[in-house]
Amino acid sequence: MLNFEQVKLLEEKVAKAIGYLERLKEERGAILGREAELQGRLEAYQKQEAEMKAKMESYNGRIGELEGVVTRFKEDHGKMEESVLTALDRLSRFEQDIESAMNERPLGDTNKAKGSGKASGGTPELDGDAYLDGDAVDEDEDPLTDMEGQDDDEDDEDNASQEKGGELDIF
Repeated sequence: MLNFEQVKLLEEKVAKAIGYLERLKEERGAILGREAELQGRLEAYQKQEAEMKAKMESYNGRIGELEGVVTRFKEDHGKMEESVLTALDRLSRFEQDIESAMNERPLGDTNKAKGSGKASGGTPELDGDAYLDGDAVDEDEDPLTDMEGQDDDEDDEDNASQEKGGELDIF
């Protein structure tokens, strides 16, 4: 039969087992609480990730727009540069033609060539606006005939500016 000591030992062991079970319940509660906390953090991180992806898509769209703007700017800049260079080239040719026309024909000789459309050196007279616009030169007009009647002081200034740099000051 069972003696009192065995019952007491059984009672102690049952009490220990109940203590273990209570501690395990507490640990399980703590683990479940920690799991809920981690689950909440995971959801927050997933929400942040979704927001970041949306921002990233927005930024990528904006980057695409800006790349388009840069491309259009480069194209426009190239066109403007080409236009400026073309205008400078036309102005240079106009200036050279005017200089050569002025050097070939003496100032008092402006009426001789009128009507022929050519200066005394055989080069066609140039209309500044037509030359810059790329239009054909009107051979009946002589831009140098407008210089008749100007003071000699103006001629001296023009000659002095040509001698300095070999260029006309058109501005």
